Amino acid sequence: MTMQASRRDDGRPEQRVLRLGISGSSFVRVMPQELIKAAYLDGREGKIHKFDHRQNRLMVDFMRQLMNAVNDSPIQSMECYHSLAWDNEPIMEVLLDNPRVEFWSVHAPYGRYANPSSPIPDERNGALAGILDSIQIARRLGARVVVVHPGVDILYQCPRENMIQHAIQTIGAAAEKAEEAGVMLGIEPLPKREIGNSLEEVLSLVRQIAHPNVGITLDTNHLFPPELVPELLRKAAGLLVNVHISDQDGTERHWLPFEGKLDWKEVIRALADVGYQGPLIYEAHLRGVSNCREVVSRIVENYSRLVEHVLS
Repeated sequence: MTMQASRRDDGRPEQRVLRLGISGSSFVRVMPQELIKAAYLDGREGKIHKFDHRQNRLMVDFMRQLMNAVNDSPIQSMECYHSLAWDNEPIMEVLLDNPRVEFWSVHAPYGRYANPSSPIPDERNGALAGILDSIQIARRLGARVVVVHPGVDILYQCPRENMIQHAIQTIGAAAEKAEEAGVMLGIEPLPKREIGNSLEEVLSLVRQIAHPNVGITLDTNHLFPPELVPELLRKAAGLLVNVHISDQDGTERHWLPFEGKLDWKEVIRALADVGYQGPLIYEAHLRGVSNCREVVSRIVENYSRLVEHVLS
């Protein structure tokens, strides 16, 4: 299921082929709560909680349910969330067990224990370790992009410019390894007070890192106000390596398209104008779902509506 390219009267592309993708984050509300706490919530507080044997088995069972749901659907691409909490190998076995989707991207760990812009060396080292580990996961999966958060929404007693330099040094240190693995690092603009909380700041990070394997992942939920999102997408032309989509109303929501205020025809037109040819990675946090198949069904249904809307 894709959006086919067409031409406007002036000969410019109206839409390019934008295939349906899904982020592991879209399944967060059907993931066992103890795994969410150990893998994500504790990380935001600066803890790294390694799963015990039982938790690793629980994670493997959940990932098998997730992959079965995705593989049985029209979804074509996937972004895998990575954490240093669980054991890699059992998860990799599930992912690589006859997948019927392309693994497009891997999201590097984030949280206070993995903050590229932190003034605390251990936190920066945690970020670098997480990015390097994600690069190797991406290489094994054949994924093209590793998504990197440049900061965390925590107030440090440190000048912002110093933290920007920390982010440049930390992410820059991973760029050579990304090149060796044939992977792009996609720095993601963020929605709060952290480093990288505007497209302009992320553009500056990318330009100062100045490495061909460093670009931008744009999330339509992290750019405000919603009416400026198409213009901001165009500003990232030439650097855009990955796109997360969900809807919003001027603050971070991660709603499905059409539940907020984004103009989806203009968003897709902007992506066509800048020549983006990757998937639309749905990163929507759905309510009222109880299992992975319900998540997939809702997103596939919404994508069908999006295609019909954009091509009408």
